[in-house]
Amino acid sequence: MRQTMPSLVVFSLLAAFAAPPANAQANANASVCAASDDSAISPSQRIAACNALIKAAKKNAPKELADALVNRGEAAWYIDKMKRAFADLDRAIALDPNNARAFRERSNALRSVGELDRALSDASEAVRLDPKDAKAFDNRGNVFNDKGQYDRAIQDYDEALRLDPKSSLAFRDRGAAFYFKKDYERAIKDYDEAIKLEPRSDSAYSNRGAALKKLGRNEQALADESEAIKLDPSEPIYFDNRGLSYAEEGDFDRAIIDYNEAIRIAPEAKFLTNRGNAYQAKGDLDRAIADYDRAIKLNPSFSDAYNNRGAAYRRKGNLDRAIADYEAALRINPRFETAAENLAAVRALRKR
Repeated sequence: MRQTMPSLVVFSLLAAFAAPPANAQANANASVCAASDDSAISPSQRIAACNALIKAAKKNAPKELADALVNRGEAAWYIDKMKRAFADLDRAIALDPNNARAFRERSNALRSVGELDRALSDASEAVRLDPKDAKAFDNRGNVFNDKGQYDRAIQDYDEALRLDPKSSLAFRDRGAAFYFKKDYERAIKDYDEAIKLEPRSDSAYSNRGAALKKLGRNEQALADESEAIKLDPSEPIYFDNRGLSYAEEGDFDRAIIDYNEAIRIAPEAKFLTNRGNAYQAKGDLDRAIADYDRAIKLNPSFSDAYNNRGAAYRRKGNLDRAIADYEAALRINPRFETAAENLAAVRALRKR
């Protein structure tokens, strides 16, 4: 929690040393504009402060203007205002082509919209311009991670940690690369380090829980998932993850309680499908189908919902509806092996 300044402030009696009001305001705007994503200052406050700096910027100070644009672009990206983010970051690079942070932040934005080749180009340019910036290597590692090049990602995370051995973020991101490589033990070690450095990192607990679950250490996974929820009860994925753990333990009632909370926060198709699966496991097929119906309405391209609804209809004896759902799942995802197997089984059943 951010600490406030003490209530008693001793003012200098020498008025000559007090900052002029205009300069004081400019300094305050600069501080707020440059605040980080995890600060107590909201993105809207950051953007407002950056607006003031950009409006007052002098034409003969392009680097200062570029820095303010990067800060505003970063804040806009944080709240998913992508058009504004790209406009600011593009303009910053045009004003200051050697601004490594501008390339780094634009790479981040490109990565978030799936333009991974362009993101990699910008990330590499950020590393070239500032090879001592640990965040630049971490960011490029994230791009490689998204591209499935996990060994290359780990090389960049290694360099980020060489430059900044206390980077909780780099440990967490390298842990993700090891997780995707299915090296769950090494992933857990990195998440351990991330948590030591940042004990309130909800995502580190959540990710470690996922790795522990892969190793069958469900009790420990549940503890980590519960800690992630405690640290950030507004994140629906944490409730969904714990719900899945309870479901694996056969505790479908507790799973449904967690799915309910995930759906309350964000009614997404996958959360509804998972709750439908829990209802189906309990034998409550009508409620399961109602959840699958709602999931499909939210996301008509979610093949799992069709497949699982098909299973519910099959259990109800409605083979025609089951076949229709399996066929729909395969139209969406022709490589969906489970749906193909289910379809073949139901067709064979109907022929008997």
